[in-house]
Amino acid sequence: MRCQEYHPRDRGKSISGDYIYRGEPEHHEEPPYYEKICSSLYRQYARIEADEFDIEVVQEEILAEAEGYSDATSDLIEILTQLQHYGGKTNLIDFTTDHLIAIFFACDRSDSLKEDGRLILLKKDEKRKDQILVPRNPRNRVMAQKSVFVRHPNGFLSPDDVEIITIPAHLKQPLLAHLRKYHGISTETIYNDLHGFITNQHFHESAYSEFHRGLTSLIFLKSYCKAVIIKVLLVLLYENAL
Repeated sequence: MRCQEYHPRDRGKSISGDYIYRGEPEHHEEPPYYEKICSSLYRQYARIEADEFDIEVVQEEILAEAEGYSDATSDLIEILTQLQHYGGKTNLIDFTTDHLIAIFFACDRSDSLKEDGRLILLKKDEKRKDQILVPRNPRNRVMAQKSVFVRHPNGFLSPDDVEIITIPAHLKQPLLAHLRKYHGISTETIYNDLHGFITNQHFHESAYSEFHRGLTSLIFLKSYCKAVIIKVLLVLLYENAL
């Protein structure tokens, strides 16, 4: 298995800048998503059945309120990308200019390792020109992820808007190992700030638990072996005394 097998160029897709990429650890086939590529704000309101629901109106209301909490800038696009960065609900859909980083995201979530992931390719044509936002003052993690955002008026892209390449579940771990070894792409480099650490802290906690559980087992095993040896020695001494 090689990353080249999932290289967009192998499917006639150039990496010269004509496309942006997104990786998702599962296909989201269930209703109400039906494999749509969604913003977090759309996912929050997707089950609302309302003929007049306008996700951009909701977004503008959120921005108007968030503006009062931002001392650093009054630029609404900058506030919007900051909200996205810190995990707020926005109508932005994360993409990256690097297909390898998108493959990482398609494989990364430990709770989806048994699910097929997907690599999503979106062509940067005239139709999308005004929907693609580039961060104006990118921070560490945004730069590491080579992030760009798509702001779609409906809150989602349909499967017909993009090309989707399936990442089989059984190849996720080998792909992650390949990306780490040959491209330096890993959890540590992708989530390379304090917020990234906090976001993924449950993974660290799991690793700490497993380490200390193993350490405790090892101490117990050593103590048990020592006790067995002492018992054998005592038996031998007792027999020799007879």
